[in-house]
Amino acid sequence: MQDSISIQEKREEYIRQLDKTSDNEVVKSLSENLFALDLTLYSSNYTFDSILYNAFAASSLDSDISLHPSQMEILEIIKNNSASIISAPTSFGKTFCIFEYIYREKPNTVVLIVPTLALIDEYKRKIIKTYKEEFSQYKIYTTISKEKDYDFNKKNIFILTHDKIVQDNTYEIFKSIDFLAIDEIYKLEKKENDDRVLVLNMAYYYLSQISEKYVLLAPFIDNVENTDILDKKPYFYKSDYSPVVNNVEEIGIINDKYRFSEANKINQALPPNEKTLIYFGTVYNLNKYITDIIVNEPIINNLEPEIGSFINWAKDEIHEDWVLIKALERGYLVHNGQIPLGIRLFQLNTYEHNKSYNRLLCTSTLLEGVNTTAENIIIVEPSRMYDENFTAFDFFNLVGRTGRLFKHFIGNAYYIKGPDDCSYERDDAKKTIEFEITTDSEDIFFQKKEYDKCTQIMDFIKKLNITVEDYSEYIGSKLRFNTVLTLFLSYLKHRDFLLTGIKAYIDSLQTDSPISRTSIIKPLYYICEDKYIRWDYTASLDAACINSLINRTRPKIKECIHKVQKNFTTDINSLISKLIKYKNSYIEHQFYKKVSIILFFMINDNICSEYTDLIKSEVLGIIDMLYYANSPAKKLLYDMGIYEKDIDIISNIIGEDFDDINDLKNKIQEKRALIIPRMSYISKYVIENQLQN
Repeated sequence: MQDSISIQEKREEYIRQLDKTSDNEVVKSLSENLFALDLTLYSSNYTFDSILYNAFAASSLDSDISLHPSQMEILEIIKNNSASIISAPTSFGKTFCIFEYIYREKPNTVVLIVPTLALIDEYKRKIIKTYKEEFSQYKIYTTISKEKDYDFNKKNIFILTHDKIVQDNTYEIFKSIDFLAIDEIYKLEKKENDDRVLVLNMAYYYLSQISEKYVLLAPFIDNVENTDILDKKPYFYKSDYSPVVNNVEEIGIINDKYRFSEANKINQALPPNEKTLIYFGTVYNLNKYITDIIVNEPIINNLEPEIGSFINWAKDEIHEDWVLIKALERGYLVHNGQIPLGIRLFQLNTYEHNKSYNRLLCTSTLLEGVNTTAENIIIVEPSRMYDENFTAFDFFNLVGRTGRLFKHFIGNAYYIKGPDDCSYERDDAKKTIEFEITTDSEDIFFQKKEYDKCTQIMDFIKKLNITVEDYSEYIGSKLRFNTVLTLFLSYLKHRDFLLTGIKAYIDSLQTDSPISRTSIIKPLYYICEDKYIRWDYTASLDAACINSLINRTRPKIKECIHKVQKNFTTDINSLISKLIKYKNSYIEHQFYKKVSIILFFMINDNICSEYTDLIKSEVLGIIDMLYYANSPAKKLLYDMGIYEKDIDIISNIIGEDFDDINDLKNKIQEKRALIIPRMSYISKYVIENQLQN
């Protein structure tokens, strides 16, 4: 291991020399040593050995690329093993190896599992746009439905998030998988309070059992424990190889109040033409940086038409005081997981391709594997969650987002270190993990049907007087047991509050002055989030926000703001952020799952059908409609980033009978003249971006 580290350090010496010169003669003088250090992508054709190697290692997928030796080694490992784990730095080129393998071996059924919709879009662009002809024989799906018939005799690539695989047991669609790849697999590590980790482990468990070959990808994993108890023990490969260098400069501050001013000082000192990420641990602090620092900068005169059109749309759809608009007007972009997908894609594409916008404010979405071209990153604060320590693994995962092959030899990270913050060492970033699937987890035992090993769950099932099948269908595939138990206790605690609210709402429907549906939403919210609620006023505000969004008319965020402000006095920036978060993540995922389980508790509690039917129709049914739960075709458009108000328009024009992504593209292209004039700006942008060859 020491030798490996020494080799990488030697590589970095030479990469630093390359960064300092543009003289081909200097590069040529270094080429023999570059080749010896496996930096074949830089030794190029300067030596006879490099010429021979690059001819031998030429990519089958892309004739302009020669694979470096570690990539060649990975391809052999994948080919010769039924299961493998690949751990290598961010700039290594792991994802390219996956596409190279698919193109070379041409497996029939390919499933690629990624943690976020943003990564689905990135994978999709690499296949559909960059290598359109090379993958033309494949049908490419980014959604999956039990109601659809898939032709598994033909070649198919499914690019999915883990929750789509587990939801409604959709993994049962696959009888067998020829090639499975799961990205960012450090997320398989057990976290008892994280329901997503359980779902990811379930996706891995079910899919790996029916896969002829699977590959798991991650950075900085030193070892994975207890893989020998898996049905197929994966071959573990790790590498420190990186063709770029990441510098870290630690900048100490004596008080946390100086974080923003120091970040601004660094930002202003960096060349304005250098692509720079500015990272914040929370959306709240990102927004605060905009309102405290960025708004003091001058507004750009004569904004580019594309930027101006987006801002005009966002002012009408969201709000003129939205911090993202204030940032854009001053030359900054914003990216976080709460922002609608189409707007995130607009931000990323503008950052990548617009030379006037070289600053991107971001949060932990960059830890989810989203790749950007950045020369610098300013880490304003290390924390990323309220209840989780920010580790060296997280830190260097962020640092690794700088530097890019053939664009930036060197990536620079500027870490603003407060008095209570840690110093991070690169060696500490490598961690040993254990997948929850191999631990003594009651939730996993239940999924494996090893019921004798999950006594708490079985006792709970007995207490509810339900069957194992009931728990599995209505509860077990949605949340882990600890979350379910907390939810059940909260249901008992607030049941009378809920029933009183439902009765008041039903009774009011018989009068001339029906009350707001908030009388139902508020107790449901109390049950869902009991341990997080501190003040009734805040809970009332949150419930009012949720109620305004769960509306069949699909109101604009701006309309919801005006509605909520009639009854609550609150900071406009906080209100906008809350509504966007609830609309684009919380309602569809956390709230819906928990309310569906609350409904199960109510039915099992023999609550009258009039009450339970109301929950179905006025809450869950509307959420199903708003997020296209029963329309795979519309859901595909939604997951592409098309703004929801435009989805019905597109559907009415092209119908819902399209097969895969390419079929959808062709239909949109055929009807482009009818579609584009009727689209809102962001949908038009997404469509044009998806249709570009």
